[in-house]
Amino acid sequence: MSDGAERNLVMKGGVTSGLVYAGALPVLAGRFRFRAIAGSSAGAIAAAFAAAAEYARSRGDEQAFARLQAKGAELPKRLVGLFQASPPFRRLLRALIMLAPGSGRARWAGAVLCFWPEIVMGALAGAALCALAAALSAPPAVLRLAIPAMLGAFGGSVAALTFRLTWLLAVEAPRRNFGLCSGLSQDGSPGLTDWLHDALQTIAFGARGRAVPLNFGDLLEAGVDLRLLATNLSHARPEVTPELAAGLSFRPAVWAGLFPASVMTVLAPGGGDVQALPPAPDLPILVAVRMSLACPGLMEAVPALDAAGRRIWYADGGLTTNFPFELLDSDARPTLALDIDTLHAAEADASRVRALAPDTADAPAELGGVRAFVWSLLVALREGRLRAAARTPGRRARIYQVRLTADEGGMNLAMSEAEAQRLIDYGQALGAYVVAAEGEGGA
Repeated sequence: MSDGAERNLVMKGGVTSGLVYAGALPVLAGRFRFRAIAGSSAGAIAAAFAAAAEYARSRGDEQAFARLQAKGAELPKRLVGLFQASPPFRRLLRALIMLAPGSGRARWAGAVLCFWPEIVMGALAGAALCALAAALSAPPAVLRLAIPAMLGAFGGSVAALTFRLTWLLAVEAPRRNFGLCSGLSQDGSPGLTDWLHDALQTIAFGARGRAVPLNFGDLLEAGVDLRLLATNLSHARPEVTPELAAGLSFRPAVWAGLFPASVMTVLAPGGGDVQALPPAPDLPILVAVRMSLACPGLMEAVPALDAAGRRIWYADGGLTTNFPFELLDSDARPTLALDIDTLHAAEADASRVRALAPDTADAPAELGGVRAFVWSLLVALREGRLRAAARTPGRRARIYQVRLTADEGGMNLAMSEAEAQRLIDYGQALGAYVVAAEGEGGA
């Protein structure tokens, strides 16, 4: 049971690195009550879970954070199964999972072989065409035909694979909102959005649940202010829900492929071709979570219509503000900002958790390959300003970090159960560190 100390809470995005929050939140909840909660991407999922649990706790339900912990404990076994590609993209997703950090060279061969039908057909066609051309240009002989056939087989397989990937990216992706996964079930087991909806309802209302999805009005009545960031791709800017819902509408036929049926019943009770989003208090928080977690390419973007009927797209909040620790600066309560940072090889013996002081000096990133260079470039573009602001002495949020290696979390969707559990354990260590630090010097 919390001793009643009030804090605001902000959590950073990080795809599967967000597993650390499943360990941290139950520990923090034993010491603090959260009043304003914010997050982007994976941090938005954790923020919504924390808000749902605080909603239940405000109603006298002291088991809510235990239910949150139980849902988090499911993730090591469920993780890869939550990301279910739409039928055209299943082999592509399988290949991309094989290419996740730490996979090794053998995985490249496996990733390519995910497209073996195209490779075999292309090879056969290329070999036959080149052999025929060679036979027509000179008297046929086995040795004269072998080399052209082999070159043709290689060229044909490359051409067939290139054509297939180009078709998927140029034709299928726009048809499916530019993402491999809708978030809904494709194989009978829960997809990510289905699982999130069930988890939010269970955390907020217990095992018996409630038919109406948890909404922002429920939270406000409980004194919980939830703010989730999504990126408006059409205007290239971050936007905060539930405020972004004002003036937006959507096509129910499209959103039915992105949200569970019980959520669509609330969003579009009357059907029709175009439906206005409900007022902010009636907006299910799942809508805001789904917008914020739409990792580019992996999860389908969420299309909406503005007041003029023009289509706009919402995607991962982490694209523009991955660590929104400044978002709650206007609130007088102390803000705990949970950051996920990188532990470089030169710091192998350093602590996994720490408080970020303005004068903290880290080992530089190792740019030993193209992938490391590109990743560092993307981090600098996305987080450079925020990282600089995080180290300024005048910041209001208290930033606490858990540091993961390049092979932990991130886009590694195929983590083993042991690897996923290790991230949850790091989160528990982070929570204990924060509680101890706030007890020593926190007001």
